[in-house]
Amino acid sequence: MIPKFSIVGSKRDRHQAGFAMPLALGMGLMMIIIAASLIGRSQSDRVTTVSQRELNRALSVSEAGAIRFQSFLDRHKLLATKNLSQWRITLDSLPIVQSSCRSIDILAAKQQANLFQTSTWIALDSGDARKGRYRVVDYQYQNGAGKLTITAEMSAYNNPQNVSKHSLVVEIPVGSESAGITPPALWANTFNLSPTQPITGQIRGVTCPQLANIDVDGITGVDATNIAPIAGVPSGQIIADLFTPIPAPKVAPTNAIPLPAITSSIQLPRVGFGDVPDANREYHYLVDIDHPSSGYSIKLQDLDRIVINVAANEKVNLYLKGNIDLAGSQTINVNATHPNLRLYGSAQTVKLIVKDNAAITAFIHAPLANAESVHALTPNPNPQITGAVWVNSWNSMTSQNQLPIFQAGTWTDFGISKLEQPPQLSPISYWQRVEN
Repeated sequence: MIPKFSIVGSKRDRHQAGFAMPLALGMGLMMIIIAASLIGRSQSDRVTTVSQRELNRALSVSEAGAIRFQSFLDRHKLLATKNLSQWRITLDSLPIVQSSCRSIDILAAKQQANLFQTSTWIALDSGDARKGRYRVVDYQYQNGAGKLTITAEMSAYNNPQNVSKHSLVVEIPVGSESAGITPPALWANTFNLSPTQPITGQIRGVTCPQLANIDVDGITGVDATNIAPIAGVPSGQIIADLFTPIPAPKVAPTNAIPLPAITSSIQLPRVGFGDVPDANREYHYLVDIDHPSSGYSIKLQDLDRIVINVAANEKVNLYLKGNIDLAGSQTINVNATHPNLRLYGSAQTVKLIVKDNAAITAFIHAPLANAESVHALTPNPNPQITGAVWVNSWNSMTSQNQLPIFQAGTWTDFGISKLEQPPQLSPISYWQRVEN
């Protein structure tokens, strides 16, 4: 007889077996939920990290755009004190045609200003759109500072549908250094300047001398942002500034004393003629021309002299109806420390001839005259123009011995209103992020 064994567990065993299965399923489900949560959080963190990275990159693009904007203002300082809406009108008022030697490229300036003024998007790198782009929203000048608002954007994953934007407001201090500017020694619209021309003082013009200099923009010559001594220039500073023209010819006052053309030695003021100064201690003379065919108001030869005999606080002003020929070994007012003689050319003063043996202490202001320094046979141990020469053009290439020009005198000495220099920009002083 074979014994029978029961294979069915007790009631307790059956209950435990029924509980284990749901527990296992529940734990598995919990692990799946935790894993999914971790994966989701990881993806969220990654998205947040990428978004923050793209936002930071957009911030970098807006900062780079602000720096480029300020660099543009550095080269075109006249615009620094104008609101953005006035830029094109301001640039349209400037001459387009310039010599190959110039301070700025007007056409290029207009193109760039138009991009800023129309809020056109500008690629940070035209060859790589992935580096982002920026646009100028506005620029306003007020109370010595320019306020720039600029926006930049950066595509995440290079996807145009996923763009991070950032706006920035910066403040650019705009000041003036006009108080420290001295009158230029030589000021002309065009130059044919000898490389050996000695000039002590500033050289200023609409175009710059044709010398082998390259400025920060790669343009031949030196622009208004470079006001430092330049290697290879005879001396002093060269500034090409088409924003500020040579002051117009001065008009003789109604009380000016008439004089015939000066063709021989003369002492001023004249003795025995009743010449008296005005309330400002200035003598005014209106100088006629020698002959209509030649048209010279001053034509000196050989040892002719103009001698000025006035007190240190007095001035002699010669308003010329015609041209100037300072030939020979002439001496004009050479004993004065500061020029107390002013030669003011008129609209008819279109020629100035100076021999390279001249010894002149005077301020020569003939903004329509074409001036030439020519070679003289008569020796002079101390040739020099002490004061300043402001003319339409200056040519010293035809002279064998260069005539030094030494700047002496102030704006008051010259009787000319002080030149206002274009604004000076300081580093950005204020940055503010703007939420988009």
